[in-house]
Amino acid sequence: MNNVKRVIFDVKSSKNIFWDDTPIRVGALLTIPNKFKGDQPLCIISHGSGGLGSDTDLFVDSLGAQGIATLCVDSFTGRSMEAIGWNDFSSYVSPKMRAMETVEAYKFLCANHKNMFAGIDLQRVAFVGFSWGADTVANVIAHYSDILPKKTFFSLCYGNLWPFEPEFYKAKDWDVTCYHGADDLWTSAEKSKLFAQETNSEFVEFMGVTHGFTKPGYSREIAKQVIVNHHAEFPVPTDLKQVYSWIQKGKIWEDTEWKKVDAPLDYDQMATERVLADIVLKLKGETVANI
Repeated sequence: MNNVKRVIFDVKSSKNIFWDDTPIRVGALLTIPNKFKGDQPLCIISHGSGGLGSDTDLFVDSLGAQGIATLCVDSFTGRSMEAIGWNDFSSYVSPKMRAMETVEAYKFLCANHKNMFAGIDLQRVAFVGFSWGADTVANVIAHYSDILPKKTFFSLCYGNLWPFEPEFYKAKDWDVTCYHGADDLWTSAEKSKLFAQETNSEFVEFMGVTHGFTKPGYSREIAKQVIVNHHAEFPVPTDLKQVYSWIQKGKIWEDTEWKKVDAPLDYDQMATERVLADIVLKLKGETVANI
């Protein structure tokens, strides 16, 4: 049996796209495998726009089997959200807000390590994010990485990573890998590739793979009419606050860079195992044949 603890803390953030210092109660699940001796490294998992689900469960179980503790931060429950409304932005939380909450969770563990969270090594840390969670992790690097251990590893899985912020160049100082499916119609692989090129990060592209490849249960699913912008060049396009304003006024389609698409979603075991194996290698220095 694993040792599972619920971590709850309060932050000042927002319940919408505009940061307004609304008090938010954030929850997280810390899972520490019991069968391993000594302090275990920690992987902090940032869920996508659909919230906690089969992908976060898979990573908790798979990494736990390799002797890696996990912390899943829940950005939605405290906002009474189930998912981000990508059709119309009717519900939304920015990756920068989520990054702040994610780092606050890490700081909470550090502050209460000896009394409440013994069994984890807070100097051996990795972050992994899926889709909007990858953007969250990118914002952890950009805005909050100064407090993290110097050998922290960051995995960005099929993120949007746009608009490209100047602060993203901080990724040059860290060990970062971007993973993307070549057939992703929701978040373009070109954006991940540009992020990797600009920040000297590693870029891993999986041919024939779509969005959501880490999520078991996805099989020929379709995300219907999601708002996308596949622009992946400089200068950066209009920021999301402006886009949000356009949507409210019904004017978004005046900008031809933005459109709605039906995006396929499929789980891919091979691609997922590559991400997991890289995390195990970075945190434990071990190569895993089957994970």
